[in-house]
Amino acid sequence: MSKFRLIKNTSVISLLLLGISSNTITAHEKLTIASGNFAPYFIQNEIIGNGFFDNVVVDVLNKQGYTKLKIIPLNNDAIQRYFDNQVADIAINYTAQPPKGAFPSRFRIKFMNRVIMHSSEWAENITNLSDLKDLTVASFIGASQLFGNDYRKLTQQKNINYSEIGNQQALNKQLHTNRIDVRIGDYLMFHWNTAHLTQLSPKQFIYRDILNYDGSYIVFQQSALRDEFDDALMRMMHSGELDKLTQQWLTQYNLPSVDHQFFANNTASLQP
Repeated sequence: MSKFRLIKNTSVISLLLLGISSNTITAHEKLTIASGNFAPYFIQNEIIGNGFFDNVVVDVLNKQGYTKLKIIPLNNDAIQRYFDNQVADIAINYTAQPPKGAFPSRFRIKFMNRVIMHSSEWAENITNLSDLKDLTVASFIGASQLFGNDYRKLTQQKNINYSEIGNQQALNKQLHTNRIDVRIGDYLMFHWNTAHLTQLSPKQFIYRDILNYDGSYIVFQQSALRDEFDDALMRMMHSGELDKLTQQWLTQYNLPSVDHQFFANNTASLQP
């Protein structure tokens, strides 16, 4: 083999290795995480304590040696925008279908989304979505795309007054002040907001688990990082450590102990 050919082949191999290394995240690199921006599930300005999903994701990554983590609290639209534009390495609460080339976790985060109402005689009779007709109903932006076809059809009916609001606290206030009959969204966030930011008691409200809800995505730019995360989270589940973290979070925010799976296994979302 000539000297020129050897140098040429060596250069090609070097370029290939450089390309591989540039697409591989190591534990020494900083990871940017696009995350939610509302308590108690995520970090929120002027709120003491850390959000549940932020805590778990950081703990899982720390266990894999990733300690240089930057969390950016964002609304749902901005989470998608940051990830799609590759500003973020990881996105928590990615509510849209992940883009081609992204790597979703086999786990989805699953809020305790419920149909929430003032405790009353008529509310006790709500047992399915069709019972919400002729009521004033409000939810967060994008909800009509998140809870399945039956919910989407309900929101389009003429005999229901339906709206979606971007500010979660404003949405809670509408139910607190009886401007809406039904608030559709996460019950624990509503419970915390009601107990700590108003003079009302969460016991004045009831909820119904009648939504079709699979949860939102955790997505990664790199498949290797996704695989490390999934393996570590699975170990935390099997060891009982995730249950312990969950109970600590519920206690920290004075939330009721609930039987709910906050990380839902969804192997159908896994890409090779």
